[in-house]
Amino acid sequence: MLKIKRQVERCVFPMKIAILDDDPMFAEELHKKISMGCAKRDWKLECHIFLSPQKLLAFDLSNIQIVFLDIDMPEMNGIEVATKIRQYYPDIILIFVTAYLQFAPSGYKVSAFRYILKSQYTEEIDPCLDAIQDKLFEDKETILIESKDSQIELPLRYILYFEGTPYRRVLLHTIKPDSQILECRGKINDYDKRLSDKGFIRLQKSFLVNMHYINKISSYTAKLKNGETLKVSEKDYKKICSKYLMWKGSRL
Repeated sequence: MLKIKRQVERCVFPMKIAILDDDPMFAEELHKKISMGCAKRDWKLECHIFLSPQKLLAFDLSNIQIVFLDIDMPEMNGIEVATKIRQYYPDIILIFVTAYLQFAPSGYKVSAFRYILKSQYTEEIDPCLDAIQDKLFEDKETILIESKDSQIELPLRYILYFEGTPYRRVLLHTIKPDSQILECRGKINDYDKRLSDKGFIRLQKSFLVNMHYINKISSYTAKLKNGETLKVSEKDYKKICSKYLMWKGSRL
């Protein structure tokens, strides 16, 4: 009924990126260097260059995998831009490109993947692309689910949470900004049994949540990265908190 598969492909086709830098000459040079790195790896590349934070934030980033962000910009710094991106696109890889590293501690708040110094970007792009490839394919497990009319194969990392219903149907909430919800056959207990060791946690009878998208658990609620708040079982609260903290610790 529920089948979990692990994919083993090692290439990204195409690599979809965005570059934000208020210096158009540097943005173009960075684009050229990334293009050379992708060509060397036989990767296709789709790149969008933005010269202002407002234009980047107005763009639909749902298909973008990586954003290269300048930090030191006059209107809005890169950390502020990254914070806004994280609200709607929690899965995007954020790479800060900067002339200074004093901003590095702030990057942890938005889960920055890497920092690249502008003075060393020609040397740092290649190892950065290698790290990106490993990141994109570190977890390619998928789940085959049955909807009303068809079967759907969905990567686990696209799933925000499952919501149980009384009608042998489960509502699957994805991480897409439009809050796409899929109706799936089966019971939430079935999904819990298959996914409890795959980074998912049962918060209460009705909710099975992907722990990657939990910001924190406190006061019998779980705050998700998309802004939603879900209730946590009072009876099992300590056990749930313990499981979440152990999983979080294993990711450090």
